[in-house]
Amino acid sequence: FGFAERQGASVEELQTKQTPKGEYVYIKRVQKGQQTIEILKELLPKLVTQISWPKSMRWGNLSFSFARPIHWILAIFGGKVVPFELAGIKSDCFTRGHRFMAPEPMEVLTVEGYFQALERAFVVVDPRERAERVKEGAKKAAQEKGGVPRLDPDLVNTVANLIEYPLALCGAFDEKFLQLPEAVLITAMKEHQKYFAVYDENGNIMPNFVTISNTIPKDNQVVIRGNERVLRARLEDAEFFFNEDRKTPLMDALEELKGVIYQADLGTSYEKVERFSKLAEFLVQKIIPSKRNEVALACRLCKCDLVSHMVGEFPSLQGIMGEIYARMDGHPEEVCSAIREHYMPLRAGGELPEGKIGAVVGMADRMDTVCGCFCVGLEPTGTADPFALRRHALAILR
Repeated sequence: FGFAERQGASVEELQTKQTPKGEYVYIKRVQKGQQTIEILKELLPKLVTQISWPKSMRWGNLSFSFARPIHWILAIFGGKVVPFELAGIKSDCFTRGHRFMAPEPMEVLTVEGYFQALERAFVVVDPRERAERVKEGAKKAAQEKGGVPRLDPDLVNTVANLIEYPLALCGAFDEKFLQLPEAVLITAMKEHQKYFAVYDENGNIMPNFVTISNTIPKDNQVVIRGNERVLRARLEDAEFFFNEDRKTPLMDALEELKGVIYQADLGTSYEKVERFSKLAEFLVQKIIPSKRNEVALACRLCKCDLVSHMVGEFPSLQGIMGEIYARMDGHPEEVCSAIREHYMPLRAGGELPEGKIGAVVGMADRMDTVCGCFCVGLEPTGTADPFALRRHALAILR
């Protein structure tokens, strides 16, 4: 009876059915079909509100939040508007193109018409097509300078999702900046400006870059010169940081780690180095006992670049700058490589260290991280793993 009441049915409507698991009581109901447009007008607002964003915002006096303020809603089915309202905006059959080159409303009644109308309005809807246009445009722009662009897949994806109508332009920077490490040039262009580095036929980096514009300018050179000015400022900063870092040997930075808190309950980065150095000493005896001194040196050096000016500006260069600075200080090549490789793999399924020294140091570092975090109650949960302990554990196993 309770089942019938919960289902809003009478006892007379109950039926029984024999199953392999016994006799079950059920209710048979027939639900009449609805027009698709009637279902969509209830479903679409729910789907939109269920979209999860890393960051969202509110606007006006609304409690509704979204990635950006909603200005219009295009909702069409069978050539008719699907009527609903969301965030104070009523759905309609109009959309808009590029905000600068074609901001006027356009009527859309079909999917094909949507793609065609936006293409005419300087918007490439398909992100895969935008990515292809970014790559082809970058290649063509670099070829005009006799070079080939470095088409980093992550950067291509980022740029393709930042623009609507890609136009590639090739600029230049002062050749004096080629004295900086290649990784610094690439990172300054990629992370700050979303530029593609350009290489010659011999694989040497050129004093050029490719930028992707989101508009068709009246004068390409005006846009190029503007981007060149911005990049010059970035590279001058990088040059300053590099020169400041080179005033002292990398090993001198080890003492500075005493002032860097690794984790409140686990002490400073210097104390972490001390801990995993002991772990590495144990591991090296089991794996490569002949490299005991090299492993010890790599442990002392591998975190020193964390307090460098360059890594402070470009955190993604940690390990890379340590390798470069150690090599400039004259340390053994296998130790220099280990400074970079001890962070590998950088992601699940990523490339593993080529050298055993880097592998030993990396294992010791990760073991200290995993054990230390568990000891102070920082175990990962189903929704949070701020210290990437799962990834560290998998890296140790690999």
